[in-house]
Amino acid sequence: MYLLQLSMALVVGTSLMCVVVSEASSPPETNTCSVVSCGIPGLPGRDGRDGTKGEKGDQGVGLKGHQGSPGKAGPPGLLGIQGPPGEKGQKGDTAATDAVQNEVTALENKLQALQAEFNKYKNVVLLQGSTVGQKTFFSTRRQDTFANGRALCAKAEAALACPKNAAENAALHELTKRDSKSAFLDITDIQTEGRFVYANGAPVGYTNWKEGEPNDAHRSEDCATVLAENGQWNDFNCDQKSLIICEF
Repeated sequence: MYLLQLSMALVVGTSLMCVVVSEASSPPETNTCSVVSCGIPGLPGRDGRDGTKGEKGDQGVGLKGHQGSPGKAGPPGLLGIQGPPGEKGQKGDTAATDAVQNEVTALENKLQALQAEFNKYKNVVLLQGSTVGQKTFFSTRRQDTFANGRALCAKAEAALACPKNAAENAALHELTKRDSKSAFLDITDIQTEGRFVYANGAPVGYTNWKEGEPNDAHRSEDCATVLAENGQWNDFNCDQKSLIICEF
């Protein structure tokens, strides 16, 4: 800043001296030297103020740019006014509907008849059978040999009765008491004396032998029965007849 002021003072002083010298040496009527032409050129002045904004020019003729990507979807608009109701359709054909309804009614009547018939037989079965868990015992109320009894139960897609626990044995005992007859069990020791096995050859697990049994009396008792008087077991001749009870 100091040097700038010094330079300005030097310029002004030089200009004044030029004016004085010019006036002293030249005739009064002639002015041939101006302050600006005779002095040393000054420093550039400051930029002037911005002028007024000009009018908008014409649009350029350059190539048009690519279209930008779509913006985000705006909020949903207001719910529109409900439109007028449509025209009422023609009345349908009731003949097909009536036919289907008649068939349904007929099937319902048949179902009710079958249900009544089933209940009648169910009561008969319950009088001659007993259910324990997933097993049901059914008494044929007839006596036959061990082999015939097995065949009879097989025809009904069942097996000769064989209790696997005390609860099943108790249910079987109740059926024998109704006829006061002992019933065959589906176990034998035909293959090995004294070793009773199931029909599939597996050794018997649960047993309820009467005291002193099995004794293989007369060396001919290879089958077993459940006694009607106490539910205990007794070995028995397979060729003699006893009550046949099947299990399902």
